[in-house]
Formats: sequence, C-alpha cells, structure tokens
Amino acid sequence: MTKIGYYIALISIVLVSCKATKGIKDAGKSAKINTEKIISNHYAENSEFNTLKASLKVLLKTAKKEENITVNIRVLKDHKIWISISKLGYTGAKILVTPTKVQYYNKIEKTYFDGGFSLINNWLGADLSFQQLQAVLLGETMFPLEPNRYNSEVLENGYLLSPEQHDESFEHYVTINPSNFKVKSQEIAQPKIFRVLNIEYKSYQAISQQLFPLSIHMAMIEKTSETQIEVSYRNVSLNQDLRYPFRIPNNYKEISFEK
Repeated sequence: MTKIGYYIALISIVLVSCKATKGIKDAGKSAKINTEKIISNHYAENSEFNTLKASLKVLLKTAKKEENITVNIRVLKDHKIWISISKLGYTGAKILVTPTKVQYYNKIEKTYFDGGFSLINNWLGADLSFQQLQAVLLGETMFPLEPNRYNSEVLENGYLLSPEQHDESFEHYVTINPSNFKVKSQEIAQPKIFRVLNIEYKSYQAISQQLFPLSIHMAMIEKTSETQIEVSYRNVSLNQDLRYPFRIPNNYKEISFEK
C-alpha cells in the first residue's frame, strides 16, 4: 500500500464530527445503572441531521516523523462521505465513500482506487460497512449494542461495555461517557496478529442542540510499530445544500490494496 493510501485508510476510519468554539469535556462520575439503561441512553443521544460540512487539521505521528494534513469533509447522512486531503494548500487526494464502494484518486502519484471496502478492510483486517464508518464519525458505536449480548462495568469515569462472547480473532470494547452517554473511547483488538486500534473522543461540542465530537486521539498499534493521529476541527456547518464533486481522471493508473 502507498503512503497516501495508508493515510486515507486511517483518516477514513477516524474522522469524527464537529467543532465550533469550546468543547464539552466529561466532568461527570459514573452512577451505578444497568446495561440496558446505559445502552438506551447512548442511542437517545444519536445525532440527527441531513448534511455536514467541516474542515480540520490532522497530525499524523510515527516513530520516524510527524506530518500535518488539512482535511475537508462533506457528509450526506446514510448516503456518502466526501473527503479532500491537502498539504501546504495543495489538494493531494480525494475520497468518496458510499454504502457500496470506496473510491479515491491521488493527484500526486496519478493513481486511483475504485472498488469495495477492501481499501479500509484489508488495512484493518475486519469487514466494516459504511454505517460503521459513519458511526465512528459521529461518536457512536461501530457495532450494535444489545443489552442481552453485552456486559457492563462501572468505572470511575465511564461505563465499559464488552460483548459476552468475543470472536476468536476480533475484540471490541466501548467506554460510554457518564455525563452525556456519548462514546468516550472505542477499541478494536486483534490479538492473533498483535493489532490494536484505539479511538478516544476527548471532548464534545454542542451544535444545534446536539453533541458532536470535537477533539480525538487515535492510536494504531501493530506488532512493533505505532501510528498516532490527532484531529482538531476548524469549521463546521449542518444541513446546508452541498456538492460532492468527484471524477477520476482518465489517465490515472488503477491500484489495488490487496496485501
């Protein structure tokens, strides 16, 4: 996979919603309530909107280097996620994600991808859907939370939810904020291949009487390597008429993300 492809996969997974002026941090403590109530309170906080537009700064850090990227996103809820990635004011790549496919083209390398979710799934090692990616974007859980299939544990600063039975090769944990019942953190672990993805929602912002993520930190640990991503949003708007311009140039070379 090319470097820009790796960044695209990371950004596609960790993009979250909005920033306005000042974030709302979790200041509450966890009262003892049952699993069903925790889950129902979380779903009651799910966001409702038609379109979302935002610009953000993304800092990618590895053991060898740090890199700043500017990202613009436009979302038509349940239908498409449009992403433009720039560096030093130059648009280097565009991505369009729909429920059926993922497309992108790289203007620097003159390459493109047009296919299923292998761009993201092969990198993560798990089958993810459009709805799951959208849930991450909105600070919601990637997997359905069913009270009869999840256990809960009361922590000092949140509610830890974990499935009663994990898949042999895939584990998922969610911590819920005690003050607003939005996601505090999500972790996907693949013990057999020594891979962990952790997404921490550091604060939320009230926009149009709803809570959206404001600041996040993501860590991807794989055997002996680690990549960290810090995301901070600059501008956001909801429910505007948006365009999603995307056309793969004819002279670009198709690439595959198969390992």
